[in-house]
Amino acid sequence: MAAKYLSAANAAALDKDLMSIGAFSLDQLMELAGMSVSQVVYKVHPPSKGRRILVACGPGNNGGDGLVAARHLWHYGYKPKIYYPKQGKNELYQRLSTQLRNLSIPFTDDFSEALKESDHIVDAIFGISPLPPPPQPPPH
Repeated sequence: MAAKYLSAANAAALDKDLMSIGAFSLDQLMELAGMSVSQVVYKVHPPSKGRRILVACGPGNNGGDGLVAARHLWHYGYKPKIYYPKQGKNELYQRLSTQLRNLSIPFTDDFSEALKESDHIVDAIFGISPLPPPPQPPPH
């Protein structure tokens, strides 16, 4: 089965429609996204291929998705470790972090060392927000 992807514009439109027309809250969308990520990891890289997962989280909504994914991965028998250098300050991110700490899921500040100790990595740093185009190399 071929993978299907949404463009950033379509993903943003879907989020907007789910929150307005569908009346989903941000934390509901994060829960669905994080659970979906954990299910894909389980299908593509089952625990038999390695249980140690580094989840790198950014400060925004994608980072929240990563925190949720880590919780679900823990319940699937993985051993997630969280790299979260610029933690989100609002209540939602604080609650998600507390949930992980309550499960004794470790947080680390040493990305390089955590990467060496990991079998897999989940990149939850950037989401669908538009980014500036990459800089062009100087002309020769």
